[in-house]
Amino acid sequence: MIFKDNFSENSDDNLATVFRQTNVPIFQNKVYPSAEMALNAEKGEVELVQSLISGFVFNKAFTPHKMNYDVHYQNEQSNSVVFKNHLSHVFQLLKSFGIENKKVVEVGCGKGIFFDMMQNEGIDCWGFDPTYEGNNERIKKEYFDETQKGTAADVIIMRHTLEHITRPFSFLHTIAKANEYKGFLFVEVPTFDWIVNKNAFWDIFYEHCNYFTEQSLGSMFDDATTGNFFGGQYIYLWADLSKIRNTIPTNVKFAKHDTSAFYKKLDDYKKMLNNAGSFAVWGAGAKGSTFSNLLDTERKAIQYVIDINPAKQNKYIAGTGHPIYAPGILLEQPVQNILIMNENYTKEIKQQITQYNISANTVSL
Repeated sequence: MIFKDNFSENSDDNLATVFRQTNVPIFQNKVYPSAEMALNAEKGEVELVQSLISGFVFNKAFTPHKMNYDVHYQNEQSNSVVFKNHLSHVFQLLKSFGIENKKVVEVGCGKGIFFDMMQNEGIDCWGFDPTYEGNNERIKKEYFDETQKGTAADVIIMRHTLEHITRPFSFLHTIAKANEYKGFLFVEVPTFDWIVNKNAFWDIFYEHCNYFTEQSLGSMFDDATTGNFFGGQYIYLWADLSKIRNTIPTNVKFAKHDTSAFYKKLDDYKKMLNNAGSFAVWGAGAKGSTFSNLLDTERKAIQYVIDINPAKQNKYIAGTGHPIYAPGILLEQPVQNILIMNENYTKEIKQQITQYNISANTVSL
């Protein structure tokens, strides 16, 4: 099959600037064992643009050869009951699409949490991810590419992977070709619509080189099922790989993203940090890292970052060097305000805070 990747037309005449970040860590999900290493983390630029041909949003300044997903990379969220419930919801959705009694390949399976869930439910699954740290022989610690031809999967799953890959349309063709343009594809990614509607500038990261909407995700196929979940923050696609398009239509009508309100939101949070007392950030993931790097590079307003993932505790945030602690730090070093980086976890976090019998104002972003 011959195809043309016109998803992200790179002529400057066909691109509209959406948002810029300067001097931010290229990895928001890396944490470091010392403040010095964190402060010296490699930085990059975000020049978010929108193709005026396809409506696709991507980081024009992204440099893929810089991306080294090593042992410092920690993006596991399954310590949270809220997120575990989301994974269960995803699995039930996949069952409704018909993955039972099928051969399933998960591309970019991370630490293998969702993979283990599928395997424990009797799914015949195989995985690929160079950052995998476990010993499951069904997971290859390598990237999935055209060399995997002959995989013969009935279903290929990509959860929170496609947003990290340059030229995503070409990559999906690589996957389809490796699977002989047979079987079905399930994709889960963050949605840019939620980011814009929320003015969530802290949800734009260097390591995410692509930003999708249901429309742009579905435009790569002649026919696809799309939807959203996780409070509207994530979207999904289910499509037949035989129906991947040879080229992206050029007559698609799409909304031009207006992020002018991002800058007012930035100013609002700057004023809050400067005038409302001491702060802790709850969430050492990409959102917390980005917020800290954009608003508190000198560690004057945010005392520390809290995370329930033991792999992140007693480490440091890339770029700023903010220390990361377990929630118990609230007893040892009380703060007046706690910023909850993801509103989906507000109830869960407030329940944890109450057990410490402390008085702190909580603000959900």
